Amino acid sequence: MNFLQFIIFVLIPSGIISAIVGSLVTYFSNKNLDFQRRIMERRKEVYTKVHELFKGLYSTATPEKRSETIEEALKYYREIQIWGSDKVIRKFTMFLKAVDIKNKIPQQDRDCIYKEFIIAIRQDLLGKTGLSKDEIEVYGKII
Repeated sequence: MNFLQFIIFVLIPSGIISAIVGSLVTYFSNKNLDFQRRIMERRKEVYTKVHELFKGLYSTATPEKRSETIEEALKYYREIQIWGSDKVIRKFTMFLKAVDIKNKIPQQDRDCIYKEFIIAIRQDLLGKTGLSKDEIEVYGKII
């Protein structure tokens, strides 16, 4: 086997196979990354809407606004059940129970549960957070 035959029968086919395999690996890894990116974008959108919705739970909100907010929160809870991480779902469930007037949860406990929910969201979206519950401020009174 001379050098030309070696190139034709060994190097060219192995180069073509390597290019095909490399292309397939790249395609599937990019597809997976795109899927993960879309999930994180959706989570970010839902978490932001839920957090914005909380303004209707503060003492400055009218009773009608509070009622609307609770109704909307249940709608977003269904979205969080689909898109949220397990920890965020658990913390949001706890928060909904805490803001339910029938449960008569003390204000300090409500604030703590709210802070835990925020930390869970940050951990989900950012992968980690350096903030503790003590560093997150609650301005106003969640009733």
